[in-house]
Amino acid sequence: MNPLPHVARFPSPDLDVVGALDLEPTGSGTRIRRLPAWTRPQVPTENFAFVLRMTSGVRVAFDTSSDELELVAEFIGINPYGAEPVPAVVELLVDGVPRARRVVPPGRMTLVEPVHYSVEVQAEPLTLRFAGLGTSRKSVEVWLPHTAACDLVELRSSAPISRATETRRRWVHHGSSISQGGEAKAPTQTWPVIAAARAGVAVQNLGFSGNAVGDPFVARTLRDLPAEVLSVEIGINVVNGDLMRRRAFEPVLHGFLDTVRDGHPSTPLLLIGPIPCPAVETLPGPTVYNAAARMTATAGDPRQLAEGGLSLTGIRESLAAVLAARADDVNLHYLDGRVLLRPDESGDLDDGLHPNARAYRRMGERFATAAFGPGGALAAG
Repeated sequence: MNPLPHVARFPSPDLDVVGALDLEPTGSGTRIRRLPAWTRPQVPTENFAFVLRMTSGVRVAFDTSSDELELVAEFIGINPYGAEPVPAVVELLVDGVPRARRVVPPGRMTLVEPVHYSVEVQAEPLTLRFAGLGTSRKSVEVWLPHTAACDLVELRSSAPISRATETRRRWVHHGSSISQGGEAKAPTQTWPVIAAARAGVAVQNLGFSGNAVGDPFVARTLRDLPAEVLSVEIGINVVNGDLMRRRAFEPVLHGFLDTVRDGHPSTPLLLIGPIPCPAVETLPGPTVYNAAARMTATAGDPRQLAEGGLSLTGIRESLAAVLAARADDVNLHYLDGRVLLRPDESGDLDDGLHPNARAYRRMGERFATAAFGPGGALAAG
C-alpha cells in the first residue's frame, strides 16, 4: 500500500479540532482538552483532569476531495476495577452523513487506572484508515471517541485538505456524565449530538462526567465562548457527591449564571433540571454502587434533608427558586429533565443512574423538539 502523499501534523492551520479548547503539543503528538489551557491549575482533581481529555463531542473538521484518509492517534482509556475496558469508537461523516466507524479495542489503547490516572499499559499510536470516499469536493468530520481520551498525531490524505467553514448556529452545552454520554454506542449517538443534528446546529459539548457542579472556571469558559444559544444541565453531580447544602447551591448557581451573563447578556440560555434517578429522588447523597453495580443512596442520611441536604427533589426546588429570583431575565428558560426521560422510563437507567443507548436516542430527539422546535427556548429567531 503506497503512503498517502499529503500529511498534516496536529495542530495544523488546515484542520479544525472542533470542541477542543486546549491543544498542547507533547513531542509525539497533540493532547486535547475540552477546557482552555488557563483552567489547568484550577481543575481540582485528577478525575476531572482526565475527564477533560475525553473527547465527547470533539471532531476533526476539514474540506477535501481526498478518496482516502488516515488518522494517526493515541487512544487512552480507563481500565476499571472489576470490569472490562470500553472500546473507543471513531466515526467518519461526509457532508454530515455517517460513512464509516472504526472500533479501537482496549488492547490497542493506552490504559490508565481510575483513581490516580497513571498509565498501566502503554500502546503505540494507531493508524485508522478510511477509503472509497470519492474524489468530489466534500466536508469531512472525524468524530473522536466519547469514552476515551485521544492524542492526535497527524492526518494523511490522497488530496490536499483545507479548513472547513462552519455556518450553523453555535450551541454551547455544559452538563454531567449524562451529557458526556458514555453509554451511547458511538460519538454521534450522545443525546446532545443527536439533538444538534436534528436541529441543524453545531454543538460544543462541555459535558464532564461527575463534574457539573457550578465550577467558576467552567462558567468563565462559557462566558468567553462564541454562542448563539447556551444550555446548562446541573444537579445530579451535586447530589451524588453530597457536595453542597441548599444554602450553598443556590448562590453558587446564581454566581455561575451571573458569570455566563457577563459575556452573553441576552443569549438564550436554557437551564436543564435533572432526569430521574430513583435512588436519590427523595434521599440525599452521597451515592455508591452496590454489588450489582447499581446506584444506591445507602450512604446518605435522610435526616440531613432537614439541615439543607439535597435530593433531586430539593435540587428541582432550588432551581425553581433561582429562576424565580431571576424572572427579569426574559432569555433565561427552564426545561425539566423529566421531559427528556420520563420517570416511567427509569428502567432504561441500566446502572440506576445513566441512560442506556436507547434512552439517549429518545432524549436527543425530545430535546430537539422541546428546545429547538417551534416555540422552544433555543429556536431560531
